[in-house]
Amino acid sequence: MIGMKHFLAAGILTVTSIGPASAISPREMKDRTAFIAERYLQIWSSSNVSPVAGVPYMYGRTVQFYGKPYTQADLQAEKRRAISQWPVRRYVHRPGTMRIDCNYALQKCAARSTIDFSVSNPIRGTQKSGSAKFDLGISFSGSHPVILYEGGSSNKNRNL
Repeated sequence: MIGMKHFLAAGILTVTSIGPASAISPREMKDRTAFIAERYLQIWSSSNVSPVAGVPYMYGRTVQFYGKPYTQADLQAEKRRAISQWPVRRYVHRPGTMRIDCNYALQKCAARSTIDFSVSNPIRGTQKSGSAKFDLGISFSGSHPVILYEGGSSNKNRNL
């Protein structure tokens, strides 16, 4: 992704040097969406709570989260709850399943894939693994990309 600088700071996805949305080509929108979707799962796979701090930067002011509207504060609370329930997390896109669709006129893209995951709570002695459909919607219309929606559906999962 030529011309784009990115880094991970304290578990927060940060994309800089993006410039105005009108300067982003359709190919670059697809590339950035794929990068964001990949990095997103890496961040949420970390075994700490720092990703919650990134919600105001990573997400729009309101977001559709698994079919329900959330404010950033609501989403932060939901993410904290999930991290508390499953402090050890691993999420990966299944190779070859990611598809990116973009609407260049609206400066929006969607990443869809199958993800494989495993989560556990060593204190409670619980774990869960399986696969899921994953959808992530990204807007490029502002000063930096933001997540507009996150969703998906579970496939057959295993509770251990």
